[in-house]
Parts: sequence; structure tokens; C-alpha cells
Amino acid sequence: MSLNDDERKTMVGLQMEKANRFLEQAEMVQELKQWDLAANRYYYACFHAVQALFIHNGLASKRHSGMLSQFGLHFIKTGIIEDKLGSFLTRMEQLREKGDYNCIFSVSEEELRTIVEPAHELVAVITILIQQ
Repeated sequence: MSLNDDERKTMVGLQMEKANRFLEQAEMVQELKQWDLAANRYYYACFHAVQALFIHNGLASKRHSGMLSQFGLHFIKTGIIEDKLGSFLTRMEQLREKGDYNCIFSVSEEELRTIVEPAHELVAVITILIQQ
């Protein structure tokens, strides 16, 4: 899909609005001790922030695995974003998938606590990159 500058700016804004809304939702369901759902919302907050970054830079991905590959190639390997956040995003996608689809697995409160700060950090870093 080819976007003009105004369309690109609108789409980036909508993706970031969704990312921030999902961070808020994650906090709400965390208070309800719904760890799987909170992990899902944290992951999708990061996912939508990354999608905003992709749109901002004229990139695209159709699958979660493609998003991780493109993110690593264009933003982690180039040093634009710290490697620890690339590793975090990969771990988040795996955690979200297990929490969503594996009936034997449940995200623990302790596990969830390890993703809260990096999720906020990734969205904040992307917000800064988009504003530059």
C-alpha cells in the first residue's frame, strides 16, 4: 500500500493511539490479576507501536514473525533501538502466543512484572523516534 505523507502521518497516529490505549488496558487488567490478558495487551501495545514505526519508515509486515524480522533488521542491527528491546519484543511475542493458545500455560504475576517496564520503554522509544 502506498501512502502519501498525510495518510502516513494519520496511520502512524492511529497506531500509536492504539499502542497507548493497549498500555492503559494492560494496567487495568493487571489490577484485576488477569495475567494472561495483561501480557496480551502489553504485547499488542508494543506491536502497534512497532507498526507505527514501520509505517513512519515506509516498511510493512503481514505476520508477527515478519514484524520481528523486519524490526531486528532495520532497527536493532542498525543500533537505532537497543538490542535488549529487540530481545524483549521476541520474548513478548512468545509469551503472548503461549498465553493465548496454550491451555496448559498461564502467565504468572512474577512473569508479568518482568515485562511492564520494558513494554513502556519500547513504546516510549518508538514515540521519540517517530517525533524526530
